[in-house]
Amino acid sequence: MTRHSAAILSHHISLLPMNVNLTTWLLILRMIVSGGHYIPPALLRCRPADPPISALNGSAAANASHAIDVSGLTPRETEVLEMLASGQPNKIIAGQLNLSEHTVKLHIHRIIGKLGVTNRTEAAIWYHRNRSA
Repeated sequence: MTRHSAAILSHHISLLPMNVNLTTWLLILRMIVSGGHYIPPALLRCRPADPPISALNGSAAANASHAIDVSGLTPRETEVLEMLASGQPNKIIAGQLNLSEHTVKLHIHRIIGKLGVTNRTEAAIWYHRNRSA
């Protein structure tokens, strides 16, 4: 296991893949609901990317307070990121924030760009890494 894999696993997060067959998906979901954790093996084999620029610009005060530096995100983008990181699908995020799914997708696209990540999974990992950093 690489240091990167160990770091991901140490955060006790699970990622439910959407690109597997229904039987596999249900087995993974059952494991997560039972208290287990799941990270797709392909993600564990990935080489960690360079940290996003936003992570390099954090101040000592922000680190001392254990707050996530989301200064580049709007308040609404921050809400969407928190819900995305908790595993909520776009439809649920839209319903809870009284937005259209299209607007949620636009927010997620902007969040991904601002954080310097490539997809919503990496955005969720960024959130979990930085929420207690």
